[in-house]
Amino acid sequence: MISSFRHIPLLFVLLLSLVFVSCEDFVIRDIPAEAAPDLVVEAILTNELRFQEIKLSQVYQERNGEVPRVSGASVLVGTNGIAYEFSEVPDQSGIYRSKIPFAVIDNLIYHLQIEWEGKTYEATSKLSEVGPLPEITFRRLGRTDNYTFGDFVPILNANQQAMYEVYVNWSHLTNDSTSQALTYFYTFSSIHVNELIRPEKEQIIFPEGSIVIVRKYGLNDDFADFLFSMAIETEWDGKFYFALSENLPTNISNDAWGFFSTCAVVTDTLVVQ
Repeated sequence: MISSFRHIPLLFVLLLSLVFVSCEDFVIRDIPAEAAPDLVVEAILTNELRFQEIKLSQVYQERNGEVPRVSGASVLVGTNGIAYEFSEVPDQSGIYRSKIPFAVIDNLIYHLQIEWEGKTYEATSKLSEVGPLPEITFRRLGRTDNYTFGDFVPILNANQQAMYEVYVNWSHLTNDSTSQALTYFYTFSSIHVNELIRPEKEQIIFPEGSIVIVRKYGLNDDFADFLFSMAIETEWDGKFYFALSENLPTNISNDAWGFFSTCAVVTDTLVVQ
């Protein structure tokens, strides 16, 4: 199954990508309405000089419905006496973009503050470290011109936790805009028992000449715990949740869900050949 994930919030892209590559059956479990949070925060700021983005939403109100976007919030990120203001993108409800480009700097603590409907939500983060990208490998499928990914991402590394965002595009070969895919791989410092017998994944298959962009995010321990817990409750447990589990860790105050993280990133672009 090959899917395009453009314009889908990262938190749900992660959940969806885990589900789409799993060969197990899954079940949907509701979270009671009274247990659902007012706000879901998706905020990964990086050390790249760019317009940073933060996404605000709420949990799904009904199955197969659209993500309820959060509009009208006040969003600030501050550090060392400097405040970066974010404004909602006019044609993209729930997406807040910094008014000026900036890069997260090492050794500074960044403070997120969101004000929405009379409540204040806060979180802090310090820039992670990131190691070099490993050699990106591909595996040819038989005698065809089709490929899939090699095992270039270690599942376990006690010294470095990381998230790999891997985007593949072969639309220039097919003249079909849907000929693209986005998937995620993770390296954690420990392994859950389910990971030792994780379900077989459906392969993402792409032709020779495809363009592959790999972004490696270094993970602080608390953000790694968030992603690890999400993986356990989706891919590694064979289940997909209608709303996120109540015990999913978060660093957002006031009972919000999601995570605020500042990540160092390294990127590489390759052509499959």
